[in-house]
Order: sequence, then structure tokens, then C-alpha cells
Amino acid sequence: MSQDVKSDLLLLGVGGGGCRLASAVSASYGDGLRSLGVDTDALSNREASAGGMNCLLFGGARLAGHGAGGDAVNGRMAAQDDIQNLTPHLDGVRTVVVVASLGAGTGSGSTPEIVKALHDMGIATLCFLTRPFAFEGEERRKTAERVLPMIDENADSMVVVDLDDLFADTQAEMLEDAVRKADATMAAGITLLWRLVTKPGFIRMDAEHLHTMLLRGGNARFTYAAASGDDRAAKVVEALRECRLMRSGESLAKANAILLGILAGADLRLAEIGDVMGKLRALCKPECDIEMGTVLDPQFNGRIELVAMTFESWMAAVVAEEIQKEGAVTVASDQPPVAEEFPIHPGVKKGRGGAKGSKLSFGATGRGKFQNVEPTVFKGQDLDIPTFMRRGIQLDR
Repeated sequence: MSQDVKSDLLLLGVGGGGCRLASAVSASYGDGLRSLGVDTDALSNREASAGGMNCLLFGGARLAGHGAGGDAVNGRMAAQDDIQNLTPHLDGVRTVVVVASLGAGTGSGSTPEIVKALHDMGIATLCFLTRPFAFEGEERRKTAERVLPMIDENADSMVVVDLDDLFADTQAEMLEDAVRKADATMAAGITLLWRLVTKPGFIRMDAEHLHTMLLRGGNARFTYAAASGDDRAAKVVEALRECRLMRSGESLAKANAILLGILAGADLRLAEIGDVMGKLRALCKPECDIEMGTVLDPQFNGRIELVAMTFESWMAAVVAEEIQKEGAVTVASDQPPVAEEFPIHPGVKKGRGGAKGSKLSFGATGRGKFQNVEPTVFKGQDLDIPTFMRRGIQLDR
């Protein structure tokens, strides 16, 4: 499917860093992802456009295309000035995957405004956000931390990645190579959902199941690993465990649910799937719910890649009920659905059947001010999350 064909999925890069990442993701996936960039810097927009991505300039009258100057207030006002310019690009869109680098002006200032506008339009949002490098300074880090709750308030799902973690294994490499590898890792995580639905292998992850996990699972971590050669199944699980994005296995050990994609070529063996799942389960709590799908694509011939999202705040009872209604994993058919059929449904207001959104403002994780402290876990449940949220009880607004 070419870029100009209408799709109900939109990949949206916000700010210079977000546009660059979105462009890399679109190039990695190939035809089939409808993408758009939004920035306050005209030069950045021209560079992204040269890469084949449609771009919008926000705050042109206010900032004259010179960017937000690292000021999140300028980024927010630019978005407020021109947010209506998004509307023509949202024809038929049900789901927007927002990609932004936080800590500077446009990404930090415009992203909350854009996510809120999309939510108010009834469009579902999945946000992939990066926090700045430590060497960028404490002020940029604080800016990113301040904006995260604002995004969390209206996002349906949110993955936050520290750039220090993303680049941890590439410190000794040339900068260009390090950036390329980091982009590939982010692209693997962002495109996992579509690959599971549109390129299924032995086992296809049902699209409704994906929808339920994302909207009920709260904030997530993601990681990526690859291995080839003899005993590649064992090697790839060990690489996943050691990945810094998973805190060297800590996130796997704490997860209440995991969404796993096994990506391989036509040489993938059923025994290897069993080996991967067995070794992964050994790293997790017995009660952890691991939902798996396979992707068969010639580009993965000779190797196995794993992409995983882990959810610590997991409303298991609610999810089980939803999945029972909608169906779970199915055997892959000869005719996989197209990307437009990934059904993260729009119009789900916070506090109406979702894990977020009472006046108490506990956010997407349900942890509120406890989000940065060690969880109090008892029998697999995070007791820092209010009981009404863990049990899926709706409060009168």
C-alpha cells in the first residue's frame, strides 16, 4: 500500500526528534504505514519531507519557522495556534501512534496538546516517548518528567524509553552506526503490533486481543533482541533478559503480563517457539500472563528476533473478561488482514470502561504519585493501585 492510500492508522512524529524517529520507523516497515510529522522548525520539516514523510509546521505565525528554542511553553502555544491543521490529515483515522522526544521545546510542549486534541476527537493514542540523555543536563530531564503526567492523562497507552538505555550497547560505536541501531530498536517496538496482525506466522495474535492488552494494560516497557546460528532460540531469550531496556531482567521478573512477538523467516521451527516460551516463562512470575504471536517474513531468514512489551500494572480480571468476550489467539489464515484492521477503537473516554480517568487522577498506570517508587505487590497485585481500579469498578463522576 503506498503512502497516499488512506489508512485508519497514523504514525505521528512530534518535534525534531519525533519526526526523525517516525521517518526511520516508516522506512523500516515499508509501505503500509501512513505517517505525518509535526514541528515548529521549518528546516526540520523540510528534512523529514525529503525522507518521504508528510509534515506540518506549527506556530508559523508565532515562531516564523525557527523552532521553539528549547522552550516547552513555545511548543505548547504553537500547538494551540495550529492544532486545527491536523484535522484534514485525520480523515478515517481511528488510531494514532505518537512518537516524541521529550526534554526540549516542541516535543515537550506540543505533545500533550496534540494527544488531548486526539482524545477529544475520539481517536485512540499509543505514545512512544523518549527521555533525554543524562549528559543533556538536569533541566531537560526535569522538563521531560513534568510533561509525562500531562500526556498520560489523555493517552490510551504509553511506552517511555530512556535514551541512555536505548544506546547502552552502542557506546563504543561510531555515532552514525549507534543512531541507526537505536532507530532499528525503536522501530521494532513501534511496528510490532502491525506485524503481528498483518504478517502472522504459525500463531496469529488476534487483533481484538491486542486492543484489549494495550487499553487495559497501563504503561509498559519494551525491549528487542536478535540471535542467529545454532541454539538461536536460547540465545535470543538470554539476549532479551540482558537488555538494559528491561533492566537486565528485572522488568521481566516483575511483569504481570507480557506481549511477545517472535519474528523469523520460513526456517522457524515449532520446537524453537516452544523453547523460547519455556525459557521466557522461567524468567517470569508463575502467574504472569504471556500473550504471544509469531511473524513470518523473509527479511528475518536465518535469525530469530523477539520484541516484548511488559506490563506491571495489569488488570487481569478485567482483561480476562474482555478476552473471553472477544476471542484470543487464533491459527493464522492464508489471507492476513490489512493494517487498517487493527482495531484500537476510538471514543473510549477515560473512566468509561478503561483503567484511567476518575477525578482522583491516578493516571494510566493507576499508581499516581506512587509511579516512581517500588510497588507493593501481594499475590501478583500492586496494592498501590486503588482497589476500585484493580477490580474494574466504575465510580460515579
